[in-house]
Amino acid sequence: MEQRKLLFQWLRRWGLNCYMYAPKDELKHRLLWREPYTDHEAAQLQTLIEAAQEHSVEFIFAVSAGQDMVFSSSGDRLLLQQKLRQVAAAGCCSFALLFDDVDPRMCRADRDAFPSLAQAQASVANEMYQELGQPSVFLFCPTEYCSSLCSPSPSQSCYLLTLGRELLPGIGVIWTGPKVVSQELSATLLEEVEGILQRRPIIWDNLYANDYDCRRVFLGPYTGRAPGLVARLRGLLLNPNCELQANFIPIHTLGSWFRSELGSSTHPEHAGTETASALGDHCLGPEEGSYDPQEALELALRDWVAEINQQTLEPGRRVPAQPSTSRRGGAMLQGGTAAREAELDPQPHGPAPGSTQPGSTAPGEGRRTVIVGPEQHRGSRTPTDGWQSPTGDGDPHTSCKPSSAQPPTAGDSEPPGHPKTIHSPTAPLSDGAGASPGPTAPLSNGAGASPGPTAPLSDGVGTSPGPTAPLSDGVGTWPGPTAPLALGEAQPSPTAPLTLAEARMLVELFYLPYQHGPQAQCLLEHFQWLQTNCPGMGTLDTVPDTCLQGKRWHSRARTFQLLCAETCRLHSRFVSCAGRSLLYDLHPYLWDIRNVLLAASAFVQWLDGRLLRDPEPAGPWGSCFGWCQSITAPPFPGGDAEPWARRGGLFGELQALLPVGDSCDLFHHPPPLFPARQLYLLRPLLPADQGELYRMCRESLDCDPRAAEMLLAHPDLLGDRLLGSFLSLSPEYTFVLEDEGGPCGYAAGALCAEGFLQQRDIGWRPAMRHKYPQELGAGGPGPGQDALREALLFFHAEEPTVPLPVLRRFPSLVQLGTAPRVLDAGASRSLAICLLSALRAHGSRGVFCQVGAADRQQLSFYGKLGFVALPAAWGSCPGAHLLARLL
Repeated sequence: MEQRKLLFQWLRRWGLNCYMYAPKDELKHRLLWREPYTDHEAAQLQTLIEAAQEHSVEFIFAVSAGQDMVFSSSGDRLLLQQKLRQVAAAGCCSFALLFDDVDPRMCRADRDAFPSLAQAQASVANEMYQELGQPSVFLFCPTEYCSSLCSPSPSQSCYLLTLGRELLPGIGVIWTGPKVVSQELSATLLEEVEGILQRRPIIWDNLYANDYDCRRVFLGPYTGRAPGLVARLRGLLLNPNCELQANFIPIHTLGSWFRSELGSSTHPEHAGTETASALGDHCLGPEEGSYDPQEALELALRDWVAEINQQTLEPGRRVPAQPSTSRRGGAMLQGGTAAREAELDPQPHGPAPGSTQPGSTAPGEGRRTVIVGPEQHRGSRTPTDGWQSPTGDGDPHTSCKPSSAQPPTAGDSEPPGHPKTIHSPTAPLSDGAGASPGPTAPLSNGAGASPGPTAPLSDGVGTSPGPTAPLSDGVGTWPGPTAPLALGEAQPSPTAPLTLAEARMLVELFYLPYQHGPQAQCLLEHFQWLQTNCPGMGTLDTVPDTCLQGKRWHSRARTFQLLCAETCRLHSRFVSCAGRSLLYDLHPYLWDIRNVLLAASAFVQWLDGRLLRDPEPAGPWGSCFGWCQSITAPPFPGGDAEPWARRGGLFGELQALLPVGDSCDLFHHPPPLFPARQLYLLRPLLPADQGELYRMCRESLDCDPRAAEMLLAHPDLLGDRLLGSFLSLSPEYTFVLEDEGGPCGYAAGALCAEGFLQQRDIGWRPAMRHKYPQELGAGGPGPGQDALREALLFFHAEEPTVPLPVLRRFPSLVQLGTAPRVLDAGASRSLAICLLSALRAHGSRGVFCQVGAADRQQLSFYGKLGFVALPAAWGSCPGAHLLARLL
């Protein structure tokens, strides 16, 4: 109830006056629409209606009966009347019938009774409208609700032309624009639609709808809507993000847009307009009559930061952050086990779009509630049991879980539980879109020109990288390899309030469906440039001086790493100072970005070290050059595509730029149930890391006194067993995960496993046998004894030969390990992605590893990375599994 009141307060505060209740995941709204609400459910619905009325917000109840309704059936019509009358008895005065995303084919009985689908739907709508006493607000969502769904075009659509003739004049018709999610809305198109429908349409604006992609959320300003729209509109419904807390800026800037249009001109009173917006004290914002999205965004950001920091002061609103762990803190578990997972929920964040066609939604799916409540929203990206009616433990009316269906189509995105706000067109609803969205750049590519200077990207989170502008050359700076960024750099206090610059950076990472914010665009363009302009590839022929070329590359690499570090610090700060509701709504998205940037930054450092060793493309790194040269841009569709074609947003585009980006779906872990503010750094191996990594292997073993005594006498035993051969024979493919306590994980690999295993048997293993005589032995059963016994067996026993077909199909060997204190599976996943990217960039087409049959954690982790068990035995341990995957 608290969250519902918060949304209603936002609507009233910013001059918006309408809330449509249409949750597609509520069974009695769509799939079981014939069933009446129970007394308990009706009471809950009445509570929601009364809460809206208390805040002067018009409550519109929507029902979607078109999925299986027999239009010619008097029984179905009676059941629909009873459903609407039951809601009217609870105090609702406004209604909507939704026929979006339904099969346009009628059953035989309807084909015999009606000449067309439009006439069948209009007949039902007219009857319901009259039975309810012709309410002032009665809306109708057609099956063809945008230009792209009209056959062959809106002006030639028999369906729309029939609706325009048959629907009673008092019924409002919903329209989403040129597409389901329209980047722009023009007065010209709306004028055409008005002529076809013989009434001004209600815009159902899906600009912020995010139920079609569980990795995207939109925090940018309302934009793209041309001036003068109000003259062609009866109202406007905004379908926002599934997450309530993500909608502060969208609703705030929508209010600014509306107010600016109210002040731009005066329109005559229109028949059938909705309740006028109560402006009162809300007339604050951009200068009247001139809406600028960037000015509106700055105003909204200031209010948002104030609200965020106010929420954290309220009792019980802040989530106790997990403390950072030092390398010596906490109990240590199994040594050498890779990527431990702390998540309790093995499922992915949220459902991905299903197999339905764009613009359609499967029964019972989709978002259709105007508001998102705290209970449901908090886990919006983690699948939960959908509630079945407006009752239940959670708040029914605020249920807005991500749909497993395809992108929100007008209907999808439509009443999908989002603050559908209707602005009374008694005043100009104009535009705000003529104005440029500011420094944002179109989604895509990351190639081409630099985004140009953007304001200092710092803000209070660590060190600013300085202007990220032209970065043209930066000659003279960073003549050597890019140095790893230190975790100990000055940072704001964990308890310091969120700053305006931090909130702005958050918005720029998750901007709009068709646009990236400056921070996101800089990250994409730098990463793209660094890969396609590796010195020695011949792509910078205009720079004859190789040294100059290298310095330019190093400078830009440093800038990219600073941007990555800054974004990772934002994640840590956000966990530390965001309130509970905001944290659980937005953390999964920011966590995704942090994880992919950890891998991208380390991969750039790896490329940097490679350049120093062998800058000639004809050298042994030639295949890596070839891979980089083949990279152009993520294969996203052109401008006519709906935004769900751009899967993953910034996260998806960054991951697509990694060598293993095509298999990104295999790297899918749920976000942690308990967000932690721990800062991580992922980088290539440094010479000084061996001692710390060996210490990590040692301390990760839970052992008895006898085993501890043996480790004291031979402190390198476990380190040599797990990592020694990789550090000696293949250090260039070793990556280190580091937290504030030091190294806490590793990913080691050998590009050519066949040669690596031969060298290990011929040169390295004899040295280990001399260092650890077989007579050392191990004690009887006890904690740690098995691991020591296996280590000695590994050094002294003859290892079985890896089957040749395995080596041909999976030529590279990998090994991953993390300390027990690493509870964030995202960091472990980034570690794995980075190693696999390095191997893939150098030409490898597959990798394999050995995992003990009893090591369920590693088996589970490798399984989530796409590894499968091979029907072949290998290794020194009986029962060991040989796991492999293609790259």
